[in-house]
Amino acid sequence: MDRRACGADEKAAGAAMAKMGIYDYAFLVTETADSPKHVAGLQIFEPPRNYRGDYVSDLIEALRARPPGGLFKLKLKPGLPGSAEWVEDEAFDLDYHLRHARLPRPGNNTQLMDLVGRLHSILLDRQRPLWELHVIEGLEGGRFALYAKIHHSYCDGITLVRLMMGTLNTSPDDTTLYASWESRHEAPLREQPRSVSERLQQGAGLVRRGFTSAFQLSGLAARFALQSVGVGHSKFPIPFTAPRTKLNATVTRARRAAVGELSLSELKALAHATETTLNDVIVTLCDIALTRYLQDHKDAPAAPLVAQIPVSLRREGEHQLGNQIAILPVTLGHAGRDPLKRLGEIHESSSRLKAEASGMSADSVSMYTLAIQGAAQAAELLGLNEAVPPLGNILISNVPGPREPLYLWRSLLIASYPLSAIPPGLAMNITVFSYQDKFDVGVIGGYDAIPDIECLPEYMADGFRALQSAVARRDSRRRSGAGARKTPAGKAARKKKSTSTAKGRKAPVKKKPVKKPSGKRAKPIAESDGG
Repeated sequence: MDRRACGADEKAAGAAMAKMGIYDYAFLVTETADSPKHVAGLQIFEPPRNYRGDYVSDLIEALRARPPGGLFKLKLKPGLPGSAEWVEDEAFDLDYHLRHARLPRPGNNTQLMDLVGRLHSILLDRQRPLWELHVIEGLEGGRFALYAKIHHSYCDGITLVRLMMGTLNTSPDDTTLYASWESRHEAPLREQPRSVSERLQQGAGLVRRGFTSAFQLSGLAARFALQSVGVGHSKFPIPFTAPRTKLNATVTRARRAAVGELSLSELKALAHATETTLNDVIVTLCDIALTRYLQDHKDAPAAPLVAQIPVSLRREGEHQLGNQIAILPVTLGHAGRDPLKRLGEIHESSSRLKAEASGMSADSVSMYTLAIQGAAQAAELLGLNEAVPPLGNILISNVPGPREPLYLWRSLLIASYPLSAIPPGLAMNITVFSYQDKFDVGVIGGYDAIPDIECLPEYMADGFRALQSAVARRDSRRRSGAGARKTPAGKAARKKKSTSTAKGRKAPVKKKPVKKPSGKRAKPIAESDGG
């Protein structure tokens, strides 16, 4: 990994006083004890063999020696209503942010998830920089973990990944140690214009973009209105029309966590075989898993579920901190369809959405997200979740990661599980992260709302195998399709008592009448085994 991609100058951040964007600020003002707004990552490491000494203790001491800087020394300074600033914490205490925990024996996955769920439930202290790093030892096999938590007002999930991956090396022999709190970025925070001319130019640009966004959003709203009365059609699903399910239960502060893995190469093969995208396949596996989960709880809706899909608005090569994402709704598949048909429906829905969004500016898409998510957040804050129809049923995020193996102080990174925030009106979030030849799946849910959360990654794996089987059956039917179509055609010809003889076919023997068929008919080739 090219560490220079993470930036080159932290001086601006260290001394900065900068205002935050409206999207970043929204994560602060809408945060409650029951709705924390932080994102996190759980990394599992295998320490170097034959290490002399206590590796984890030595690692922690080495991390303590790394100087903090950049955004990691900035804390919140509330401003006028509707605004806030980041200022340097002159009393910064690294020992507060760097934590050490040990799992009791045997250190299994259940124990790790219990600890991570508890850590993910706790709000970050707003009197300090809004981040923590927990070093967790005692995992089975001598492994250890890093759980990093940072407030969503600092950055989105993609930036968090870049922060965490920027501390790692590509060589197992590289003993250089980097800490996340010294990661450097070319543009740590949104810089404010200094001169009068710069402010005027910025203001004029904002006005132009505002008019454009208002025009595009008014057109979208008009299409929503017409569609609601059966006239016209918008490629965006109408907001707040998702079916209400157990996935929309009200959550309290406690959280549960679950993790799993999927093969990246096999998922790519499925996408290629079905002429869809990798993201379509991932969303389909989530849909299959969620439908099965709801069926287990006798709560499967008649209408398709609606997923909220985060989309990055960053331009290629842009590394600015803060949130630059939109959240768009995607209608999922019908519960009664086989996996292949379900994938086709999701691909079609996603393609329509992309076509609609491509005709809108990034500002318009961002404002759409703010308006819709703001309405959902307001309903949650006012205790109206049960009275207002759900905006969606699940948030599904796909974050790309590195393909090569990475190392921290000669320790091999085994897995990197993303663990995000639960959006308003929902009870669960599913995020996947690609690393080497696999997808690491992270699931966060409300403790009481989703008590059996550990089954979701398992159901996704089962859905993957079901989709593989469906593709294999389809390919088998295609290979034998020519012969399969002749059988019913021949029977139909005999029923009509046709005297014509097909080329190459034996003429019937003029003896006794042909016996009636047994009644067993081959399935037409278009039929699916799954219904």
